[in-house]
Amino acid sequence: MIFYIVIRELYDHLSSLRFALTTLLILILMIVNAVVYLGEHKQRMGIYRGRTIASENRLQSRCETLYDLVLRGPGHLYKKPSPLAFCADGGERLLLDEVRGTSERRIRRWWNGDVSYEFTEIWGLTYPPNVDILFISEQVPSERSIMPDYIKIDWGFVTAVLLSFMGILFTFDAISGEQERGTLRLILSNSISRSTVICGKFLGAFWTIAIPFLLGAIVNISIIYLSESVPLSGNHWVRLGLIICVALIYTSIFIFLGILVSSRVRESSTSLAILLLIWTVWVVLLPNALGSVGNRLHARPSAREFMAQARDSREDLQERYFARIKEPPKQETPATIATALGAEYVNKDAELRDRLHAGYLSEELRQIQTARSLTRISPAAIVQYAFEGLAGTGLSRHLDFISQTRQYAKQFRQFLIDTDRADPASPHAVGIPEGTSQKPVNFDAVPKFEDQHHFSSDFDAAIVDLLLLILFLLVLFVGTFLSFLHTEIG
Repeated sequence: MIFYIVIRELYDHLSSLRFALTTLLILILMIVNAVVYLGEHKQRMGIYRGRTIASENRLQSRCETLYDLVLRGPGHLYKKPSPLAFCADGGERLLLDEVRGTSERRIRRWWNGDVSYEFTEIWGLTYPPNVDILFISEQVPSERSIMPDYIKIDWGFVTAVLLSFMGILFTFDAISGEQERGTLRLILSNSISRSTVICGKFLGAFWTIAIPFLLGAIVNISIIYLSESVPLSGNHWVRLGLIICVALIYTSIFIFLGILVSSRVRESSTSLAILLLIWTVWVVLLPNALGSVGNRLHARPSAREFMAQARDSREDLQERYFARIKEPPKQETPATIATALGAEYVNKDAELRDRLHAGYLSEELRQIQTARSLTRISPAAIVQYAFEGLAGTGLSRHLDFISQTRQYAKQFRQFLIDTDRADPASPHAVGIPEGTSQKPVNFDAVPKFEDQHHFSSDFDAAIVDLLLLILFLLVLFVGTFLSFLHTEIG
């Protein structure tokens, strides 16, 4: 019997004007998304390849001596654009696409009477000191918002806004409409259980929405795949499959919500008004309002305060080491005490800079994570975060990129130490010219940074949001059944 209910629901929905209009709208948005994305991805990949090639050329030029490599390092480290950014852009335009690795060649002068020595800052990971760590200053408004100044049409937008609206559009009269027409009493008089009616109503609305969405997704992916400018591996197809599943779970939430409200009122117009109010608050207002509240719950130091703290910490480190150095470093084997202390100082200074920036980043992330936690009251925010995680974009992807750069920095520093140890003529005090090997370095042996998209880390970032969506779905599923079981049929 459930089969006949589903067929009847599908026939009613598929032959309606609202189905034709929503299908056309989804197809237009998906085609626009694919066309725009192809141009953006080509531009981003061109910039990324140009930067990485230039970075390798600079790195090769710095291999004339080991000290030159210690001093100037591999330069900046660049983030690779995600091939699935068309699913969820994640504010990539506003997130930094690089971690700056530079020494800026600052000089720290040591004095002891008439004798002086200049310690030069060595390579280390840094972020822009006068702007937010995560963002590019030219593109960020004064309120430090990661929201773009225009609507980004991607799968996240189509799902969060359009599919949720379709969910209530096709279910606001699911029960109340039958009540008004007097057909619900007739259906239940034929020994059909109420659970069968609910399942039939749900499946009919589900496939009515799933058909145009899947059609739009197939057209979208086909355009991108046939362009041959975006290589999609097996890993990417798995991600796409999971993203589609998340979109359908999210849609089911609003289908059950529509049936629930429709079962509690007797007039379809009342049901539609209530659902539109819930949709406006839950999908549109809450993510933006709670995001602003979350940003104010966690204060973080300003860029000026951070710079003052960094300056004080580095000056304190300098004073402690310079007080122990009694003479200028000398190029002798084994290394003199002054040479060893000088090398230790410049390395500690690089580590301190890295640690200070990481601490500031942690404070900023705590603020952002608080805001994201609050906005998870809305399933629209949850599905957006889940899409970002599975597509390899947004904040979670950026954090993984930063983690990779920190691991690479450790690997690169260890390579410098190991290379210096291989030179018997070196004093083995890496960090200053008197203590570092002056032999050339084999460029092919130098570790190169390459940003990697790890499915495991991206899935871990999305799993919490996926579980929250399932929880929302279960709550509304149970609530809908219990509500209809206790509904009085007029």
